[in-house]
Amino acid sequence: MRAFVLEDGPPKLVHDRPAPMPHDGLVRVRTRVAGICNTDLELARGYMGFHGVLGHEFVGDALDGALAGRRVVGAINFGCGRCARCVTGLERHCSARRVLGILAADGTLAEEFLIPEKNLVEVPASVSDETAVFAEPVAAAYEVLEQLGRVEATRVLVIGDGKLGPLV
Repeated sequence: MRAFVLEDGPPKLVHDRPAPMPHDGLVRVRTRVAGICNTDLELARGYMGFHGVLGHEFVGDALDGALAGRRVVGAINFGCGRCARCVTGLERHCSARRVLGILAADGTLAEEFLIPEKNLVEVPASVSDETAVFAEPVAAAYEVLEQLGRVEATRVLVIGDGKLGPLV
C-alpha cells in the first residue's frame, strides 16, 4: 500500500506499507481526499517525535462496519474508553488518547487507514469532498469556541494566519 510516512529523516512516499487490518472497534477507511495542515508540517520538523503515516484531515470511504460503502469524515481522537474523561464523553481530553496521524496512530495520507467506528460521520451527498475535508479544522475551531464558553464581547480579535484563525 502507498503511504506518506515519517520515520527517520524527512517524510517519504513508500509503496510497500502493509495494509491495516480492522480490530478492537477500529474500521478501515479508504482515503478519497486528505488535507495537509501546519500540524503535519510541524510533525515533519520533529514536533512530538511522531513516527508513522501522517495526516488527520480526510474524506474517505468506510470499508467495514455500519457505514461500510459510505463516504465519511471522523473525529481524530481515540480515547482509552475507560477513564473518567472517556466515560463522561470527553475522549478528546483522555490523557491516554491516541490521535490520528499525530500521536501513536497512523494517519490518513495512505490508501487506507484505521479509525474507531464510533468516530465516523457520514458525509451528505450534497457536500463535496473538497468541502468535507475541512470537517476536522472546523471541528477544531468549534472546540476553541466551546472552551471559551459564553463570550459577552461584541468584538473579538483572532491572531494567526493559518487555516484555523479564519475558521474561528
